[in-house]
Amino acid sequence: HEPNERAYHAFYQILAASEEEKAEIWGGLKGTDFNSFHYVGETDTLKIEGKTDGEKYSMTRDALAVVGVKDDRFKTLMRALCTVLQLGNVDFNTDPSDDEKCVVASEEELGKLSDIMGVDLDEVRSAVTTRTITAGREKYKVPLKADAARDSRNAFAKEIYQQIFDWLVRVINDATSADFNYGDAQDVEEFGIIGLLDIFGFESFKVNRYEQLCINYANEKLQQKYTVDIFRSVQEEYEFEGIELGEVAFADNADVLNLVEGKLGIIAVLNEECVRPNGNDSAFVSKVKSLNKESTCLIAERLHRPTEFAISHYAGKVKYDATHFVEKNTDNLPQDLIDCACRSTNELISTELKAAAEAKAAAPSTGRGRKKGGMTVGTKFRSQLTSLMHNLSTTRTRYIRCIKPNPEKVPEKMNLKTSNEQLLCAGVISAVKVTRSAFPNRLMHNTALERFRCLLPPEATLPDVDEAAAADGGTGLRPAVEAMLDDLLKKMEKKDAAGEVEKGYCCGKTRVYFRLGALEHLESERLAALGVLATEIEKIARGFTARSKFLKLKAAAISSQAFARGNLAKIHFLRAREAEITMACWVRCLFSGRELVRLRRKRAATMVQTCIRILLARAMFQKARRASTLIQKIVRGAVQRPKYRQMIKEAEDEARVNSKIAALQKRLAEAEMKWIQADKKRMEAEKKAEGMVPGVPAAAAAAPQAPAEEEKKDQQSDKALMDESAEMLEYLRKEVFQLRSKNYLLRNDLNQMKESYHSLQAHSASVEASYEALKQHTSYLSQQNKTLTFQSTREKKDFHEVKKALNASRFNYQSEMKKMEQDTNTKALLHKAEVSRLKSELAKERGCTVEELELDIPEQQQEEKKEGEGEAEKKKLSSITRAAFNRDSASFPSVMEGDEDEEGYSGEGYFQRGPRPYMRGGFQNRWGQQRQGWAGGYQQRQGWGGGYQQNRWGQQQQGYSGRGGYGSYSSYGGRGGD
Repeated sequence: HEPNERAYHAFYQILAASEEEKAEIWGGLKGTDFNSFHYVGETDTLKIEGKTDGEKYSMTRDALAVVGVKDDRFKTLMRALCTVLQLGNVDFNTDPSDDEKCVVASEEELGKLSDIMGVDLDEVRSAVTTRTITAGREKYKVPLKADAARDSRNAFAKEIYQQIFDWLVRVINDATSADFNYGDAQDVEEFGIIGLLDIFGFESFKVNRYEQLCINYANEKLQQKYTVDIFRSVQEEYEFEGIELGEVAFADNADVLNLVEGKLGIIAVLNEECVRPNGNDSAFVSKVKSLNKESTCLIAERLHRPTEFAISHYAGKVKYDATHFVEKNTDNLPQDLIDCACRSTNELISTELKAAAEAKAAAPSTGRGRKKGGMTVGTKFRSQLTSLMHNLSTTRTRYIRCIKPNPEKVPEKMNLKTSNEQLLCAGVISAVKVTRSAFPNRLMHNTALERFRCLLPPEATLPDVDEAAAADGGTGLRPAVEAMLDDLLKKMEKKDAAGEVEKGYCCGKTRVYFRLGALEHLESERLAALGVLATEIEKIARGFTARSKFLKLKAAAISSQAFARGNLAKIHFLRAREAEITMACWVRCLFSGRELVRLRRKRAATMVQTCIRILLARAMFQKARRASTLIQKIVRGAVQRPKYRQMIKEAEDEARVNSKIAALQKRLAEAEMKWIQADKKRMEAEKKAEGMVPGVPAAAAAAPQAPAEEEKKDQQSDKALMDESAEMLEYLRKEVFQLRSKNYLLRNDLNQMKESYHSLQAHSASVEASYEALKQHTSYLSQQNKTLTFQSTREKKDFHEVKKALNASRFNYQSEMKKMEQDTNTKALLHKAEVSRLKSELAKERGCTVEELELDIPEQQQEEKKEGEGEAEKKKLSSITRAAFNRDSASFPSVMEGDEDEEGYSGEGYFQRGPRPYMRGGFQNRWGQQRQGWAGGYQQRQGWGGGYQQNRWGQQQQGYSGRGGYGSYSSYGGRGGD
């Protein structure tokens, strides 16, 4: 993958899951991230397809649940993946005492690995740091170096991940297989198969390793089949159409495959170098070059290093660096790690690796005494690829080539160089060369007839078409197509070397095939003919578009004018309403400021009381804790002193008994030495007695009697000593029995002391809990104080801003009122002028003067008319004012109304009755004492702090807010307090 891409998304998804889900999978995942595991590390890819790793984890979990992997089975799978992650954290260092050994760098990481695998810690340590070697019938434990231990660890992680992958593939196949999910599966002889094969992409980097060789080898194998399938499809198509196919040249990569998988190829030489005792990468490259020097695909340049060689693949030249080829080709997973995995409590790991080990052990020999399970990586890859190609040969293959248009992966951008490289590596160019070798272009008969019939002159005629044969896919259209193309491609006819005419096309049963340049000529002619018709179509379309655009502009202009007029009228109305709202807000802000000052004072008094109570409770708690500590010290001393004296006495007795036992042991040792010496003397005397001859004097025979008497005396003294020892041992037994009885009694006393200690400890814990509760309550009150201080500061700031806005609004309102007065005066003058004009016209019609006409109108009627106009103007202004006030009053919260308010917000009328209506019920009285005004019920009777300041803390029955006012029986107080 590219540098900004990543793989193994399952690891990132597990680590991005929620902490609760990670804890359910394994406790070691709690609090971990990408940097916690060496196999993962930090990544710049935070989203894939617009989703984070956490969202992808949920999608993966739900998808696995669909195929039956859920609950405990899902946890087992996730724990197996966590085992692979944890293996990467186990590192090794060289043993300081021996360079041939290694030690685990972190015991903590090894303990986590032991926990997730469910295997004993010592067994895991032995498996990762040593290797069992079998020599004949004997087995030896050989320590590993640090590098070898890391290689074994990585091989073990790869093996576990491979077995997990294979197991998941089997589970998905079983969940989607018709054999297990089809109701009548037993009645079906054989099911059809539709398989999808995601092939490797051809790889060529600056440094190409063993992995690139295997991938490119697989691409060569698949490219060979792809080329053969394309050539076969072209051949079958030409035979079906009845067209003779000449010699077609295509690139054959059989020599590259022979170089890789032949008897003397790269895989064979690499396998031989792996089994050789001193096999190395340089020798492998040298043998490959010497054994395949005749191959045209192997490139050996002088500037190559000893471990470098190049191969000319179908997609281009690739230079490989053979460093670590021998090591990577060897499948060296130690048996110790396999045995350790088989003992794991994770069923997936133990079952799958045990099955793999049994299959490896039961594999038949394949020559040279080696088993199939001991094959190298290259041999396994070749056998799997051969099996895959065999399965593909039994199916009908369809190919889908995916091309990435640009490395940046952005839309509407084509990078020609990278696209051509992908086409070349995918084999598309070679396939196109095969298909274009004889006739580059082809069309169906009906398509050719439809596209190019317009090029014929009007007087040209074509043969009749057999509709039935054409509908059945036969040759019904063939005569018409041949006649049309003979006329259109007359200029492209030429004679070959034999003198025969070679047309620019060849007509088959269902398709017509064009030679090089023929189809391009017809398409250019067709475009020229269509260009003339397109001009006429564009003329009509442009006229229609212009007319439509004009009608739309006309309708839009009318709508814009109407909208502008409406906006002007709306602006005048909104200005008048805003002035009314500003006046109402100013009045509310004035009274709200006074209430805020009162609430601040009450809050400050409450906080002072709270702090005093906290200080008293804290002092009482500290005094009680000091007293309890002193009592505990006195009680423990009184209990332990007698026991200490008794222990001193027992130690003295024990020392006295030990001294006696030591003296007895010394006397026993001396007696035993005397007995041994006497026994030796007796045996020497017996030997001398047996060796005497008949002529010896009697005095010589009587000589040994003296030692015998001494021996008898020694035996008597030994017997006495043994009796005394028996008595001493009996005495010691009694003493031991007494000491055991005392020990039992002391043990009972110790248990009683422990119970007393636990009870005191529980009491101390309860006292500490009470102190913590008081401390938390104090912290809560402090936080509330800070919050209220911040709110009051903010409200003060808002009040100043509102005051400034009010002053500005007052100025604007006065300006608007002046403008309205001027407009009213202007309208009155206009009205007066209009009345004069109407009077003059009426006087002309009646044939009299204006003065005579005015005399005819009664004075009372004129007065009533003037009064009616004045009252209408006043009613209009009053209705506007009342509507604005009612709208604003609706936005007041319900808490401002109170429980004791009898007439609501306006009292006896907020803007009614009298020149100063707002000074009636409510605003003119004392704040919070009336029963009718704006704040009715807000402070009267129990008030906002009813019960909280009068009673003791937590004993009031009416809560923090009392019954009337801010809220009855609030959750802060209630019965019993906080």
